[in-house]
Amino acid sequence: MARTQEQSDTTAQIERLGLKEEDLRQILYLLKLCRYFDERMETLYRQGKLPGAIYSGRGQEGTHVGVAFALGPEDSLFPTHRDLSAQLVKGLDLKRVMAQYWGRIDGYTRGRDGNSHIGDWDGAHTFTVISHLPIAYPVAAGAALAYKRRGEARVALAICGEGATSNGRWHEALNVSAIYKLPVVWVVNNNQWAYSTPNTLEFPIPTLAERGAAYGMPGKRVDGANVLDVFEAAHEAVDRARSGGGPSLIESVSLRWRGHAGHDPAKYVPKEVLEDYMEHKDPVRRFEDLLVAEGHVDEDGVNQLVDRIKKEFDEGYEFAQSSPLPAAEDVTKGLWTDDGYWEGQPTREGQG
Repeated sequence: MARTQEQSDTTAQIERLGLKEEDLRQILYLLKLCRYFDERMETLYRQGKLPGAIYSGRGQEGTHVGVAFALGPEDSLFPTHRDLSAQLVKGLDLKRVMAQYWGRIDGYTRGRDGNSHIGDWDGAHTFTVISHLPIAYPVAAGAALAYKRRGEARVALAICGEGATSNGRWHEALNVSAIYKLPVVWVVNNNQWAYSTPNTLEFPIPTLAERGAAYGMPGKRVDGANVLDVFEAAHEAVDRARSGGGPSLIESVSLRWRGHAGHDPAKYVPKEVLEDYMEHKDPVRRFEDLLVAEGHVDEDGVNQLVDRIKKEFDEGYEFAQSSPLPAAEDVTKGLWTDDGYWEGQPTREGQG
């Protein structure tokens, strides 16, 4: 069978990016892990088995995996409540993530919060999510400034949705990062609907990427359904930042398949638009089909990957359910750094 132009272009892109066979399979694993996790957690939420809220990122895995896979181990990620998939790529432990969802002592905040505010600054170098968007942007600028002043070859990458670009903090962060040529990458995860507001009522320009020029930095718009295109843009921006070239702006366009949170049916998105994205612009299926067509993985390999992910999820769920709730007497600990609470082991007398 003759190869299509798209397949030829993809092969050249993979070679240009230096991606090995194991890299491609790892990207597929991460895409499918994030999709499966999102689907299963929504099911548990609908069944009343999961406390708190859920913020789905389904349909946007190409953006999350693509940008986070471009980061090195010592680079830092500044996500939103929507970007758990990116945090998993960066190295968050699935078992601890699930303990976090159920407010258990083995979660990243030791039961002090639910799934929305999660991070692992000391381990995976992901900053704990803060609700007020895009509050991670100025914090990322501060981290990048620290890296530059220390002479460290580290990069900060921050993500926000397109709705947050209307906030003054977004513009201030881009401006200061350009003035001081900070090693930072700005990612806008353009869902095309800021809650219920379409792009046409959010900004009067065709793309958000072109705003980069106003701040003296390159801006690039990519298809969020194509994980390799996202990765390539992020890879270039990370390399530029690390080499002293300063910040970059990436606009990754996709369409989330679910509403703002579990309670939101997203009826404001035209049904035909959503159905078209789900059928033709699924970042997970698109990459899987590509690897199968190119012979990087076969059907048995995909099935083995799925079995592995299901097993890891089930083990994470059991770990979370067996983890104790936090001990009541610990409630005032950890408010100040000098009591050593976060450096020591958590108390485990709570009820499981």
